[in-house]
Amino acid sequence: MTVHPGLRWTTDTIAAAMKHGMSDGLEIIHHWKDRLTDTWNDPVYAGFWSDLEVYEQKALTENLPELSFSLFRQFRDTGERQAYEQAYFERRGRLVSLGLLVAVSPSSPRLHLLEDLIWSVCNEQTWCLSAHIPEGEEAGARTHIDLFAAETAQMLAELVVILDDMLDERVIRMVKAEVEDRIFTPLYREQRTYGWEEANHNWSAVCSGGCGIAALLLLEDERLRTMAVQHTTRSMNAFLSGYGTDGGCAEGVGYWVYGFGFYTYYAEMLRLFSAGELDMLSEPKTGAIAAFPGNIHLSGGVYINYSDSRERETLPSGLLSLLSERQQILINSGLHIPLLSQDPCRRWAHALRNVLWTNPAKFDSETESGEPGAPIYLEDLSWVIARGTLTAGEQQEVKVAFSVKGGHNAEPHNHNDLGHFILHGGGENILCDPGSGEYTQAYFAPGRESILQIGSQGHSVPVIEGTLQQSGRQAEAKMLHIKHLPSQGIEAELDLTSAYSEAPTLARYIRRLRWNGSAGTSEAELILEDHYQWSPPSSGIQIGERLIGEPRVAQHFISRIEPVLQEAGVRWEGSRAVVFMEYDVKCWSAQIEVIETVDHDHLPQKFYRTGLILRQTADESGDSRDHSVQETRCRFKFTMYPR
Repeated sequence: MTVHPGLRWTTDTIAAAMKHGMSDGLEIIHHWKDRLTDTWNDPVYAGFWSDLEVYEQKALTENLPELSFSLFRQFRDTGERQAYEQAYFERRGRLVSLGLLVAVSPSSPRLHLLEDLIWSVCNEQTWCLSAHIPEGEEAGARTHIDLFAAETAQMLAELVVILDDMLDERVIRMVKAEVEDRIFTPLYREQRTYGWEEANHNWSAVCSGGCGIAALLLLEDERLRTMAVQHTTRSMNAFLSGYGTDGGCAEGVGYWVYGFGFYTYYAEMLRLFSAGELDMLSEPKTGAIAAFPGNIHLSGGVYINYSDSRERETLPSGLLSLLSERQQILINSGLHIPLLSQDPCRRWAHALRNVLWTNPAKFDSETESGEPGAPIYLEDLSWVIARGTLTAGEQQEVKVAFSVKGGHNAEPHNHNDLGHFILHGGGENILCDPGSGEYTQAYFAPGRESILQIGSQGHSVPVIEGTLQQSGRQAEAKMLHIKHLPSQGIEAELDLTSAYSEAPTLARYIRRLRWNGSAGTSEAELILEDHYQWSPPSSGIQIGERLIGEPRVAQHFISRIEPVLQEAGVRWEGSRAVVFMEYDVKCWSAQIEVIETVDHDHLPQKFYRTGLILRQTADESGDSRDHSVQETRCRFKFTMYPR
């Protein structure tokens, strides 16, 4: 495995630290029950515990879903994975809820139901999702390790340690035997190779972290435990290598929660079990990574959602509290203890630590400031974020924000979206990113660009001579300049030529965006300018259009809000803010398409794609009819104001 720069500890250092800290670490884990119990009658956590009791009622009245071969086979046979995963996560949800309820309010019926659930999970054919088992390797699925096998091992390990004085010894022996056979033997004893070990994205952190926590809790062999720490550290270094010094997560804030969340969960467990000597959160880069959600928070719990991420994310309150304490990040949102039912994957690690770690005082004292900060440029990620506050009548304010994305088209969970931008006003994205589509086999297969959420046709970027943005690392946005303007404004200029390499006569494409959203004013403004340079056309291709009749430029603007075409532009009316786009109506034909699709959770989504089709070549003023001109300049003005 490649050793990446970052965390470096020798075998002797790890062994010595663990010798000093193991007993104290286990003692702390045993006292987690006390902390959980302290929250049982605390009004702050009332909704959390009530939600678990609803899950308990389902477990008492409904049969446990079976992970049958009929469900397992669907992914390879049809490309669908939803049915299997619904059954899988329902099983995990019941185990999480009963495990936590037994810890705080034990009873014989609860305990026996929990033991049955643990026994059933231990007897599953595989702890992996069906979509993660390589084709043809189904017979070896029991010892394949994916995200959810690692999460299951961690959950079972933490359960049997926290509840070791309550669970039947036979159940505890069963858990230890299954984790040994499925995780420890293939990964640490036999040292099989798994693709995630060197991944520079969430898989390396989640898989190594989940397995690593189980190793800290259950492995008794000191030599093997030291080896497990070394293995986990190497994978965590690979994970960190996917971040630049700006701390930006190309996968989006949802995957930041997943990857950096499990990095932090393992880091804190290792710190406990090494008497504080092995501290992964002391790695310099982790401070910038911890600040990422705050950097991309627009307002009201809405985040920039490039790649496969949601606009509205409920971040784990325990994770935020821990990072606030360890990394001194500010929490710019109000307190909300996420419910287990709000997590589609029903994750034990988040739920447990939301109770153990949440510090309500951090949220009470560090709520969202009324004064926007300076624009942010995440240089490694090539994201620009700027915020503002508009006045709306007496003592009323409307938060507004703008973001544009650079990067390249081979990022983790990539969408072909170079130069795509978001306009946010009054707690919603008025010009938006489509976020994640439903995960199917086709979503990650060749030709995935045809899916709305992935291809550039689903983003606010142009179609040039009938061509969309190309996939691959060679399709890259080059940031030509980034300039801070007075009154919290910002200007970015990107060269997007390489993204449209198949456009037959395109020589260069530059996109410039200039934002002014200063606090205390009644309007915010975005000026979008696109500058195209064309090569002399090949024989048979007219300068104004391709031979097949495609327009030279078709601009697209994506929204969830239905736009209204007006005489001089397009209007999007949100709940608290309005965006009006002005353009030269002599040069463009406008049309609105309604696109219905489904999101990651298979829920229906409706988008409106506003298309402006170029009628003729336009110079800077937008009215040139000289077809010998080898340039096209387009200008659009977006004005945002309170509703």
